[in-house]
Amino acid sequence: MHIFGKRQILAVSCLLFIALLMAPTMARALTTGGNRIIAIDGNGDSGVDVTISNVAFTTGYTYGYYLNGGTTLNSLGSVSQTVFQGGDVIDFVLNDGTRDYSLSGDAADSSYSVIMTFANQVTTGSPQQPADWTSPYYFNVNITWNLADTLNTNELVLNDSNGNDGLAPVPEPGTLLLLGSGIFGIGALGFVRRKLQS
Repeated sequence: MHIFGKRQILAVSCLLFIALLMAPTMARALTTGGNRIIAIDGNGDSGVDVTISNVAFTTGYTYGYYLNGGTTLNSLGSVSQTVFQGGDVIDFVLNDGTRDYSLSGDAADSSYSVIMTFANQVTTGSPQQPADWTSPYYFNVNITWNLADTLNTNELVLNDSNGNDGLAPVPEPGTLLLLGSGIFGIGALGFVRRKLQS
């Protein structure tokens, strides 16, 4: 006795395939934890000009970032004009004098979490650096730190002020895995279709 017919199996397979393909796209607009940020140069001048504004309470913390995996903490004031190069990878942090609360560290540390919300997707032109960047990137990102010991929320807003430059989350292994699953789904869908036709 068959519970599902061939058409039902094919329909379910198609829905799973579509969900796998859409998952990485949906994850880019709102990203939680474990992601550094990459600067995208959209007009070929190498520089990505941003205004970094501390719009919440960071008393007791040093605001800053590590650049391209370096070990030097670059401090930021309440409003800082900063120029990154296209392809720069930025790991923003709060430091309490003892330890860093970083974008890249929160996935492995349950004592705090970071939420990044990207907005205003860049839709004009095409990225010049990194040249192979094909994912969406954005004019704005809002970063909120949730620290369990102080319950303070700290936000960082980056406003792109230069044409079609922008910012994006660095793809995390989970996103790459989902993309790989989507590719696997294409093969599986073809296999299921051949089996149903035979």
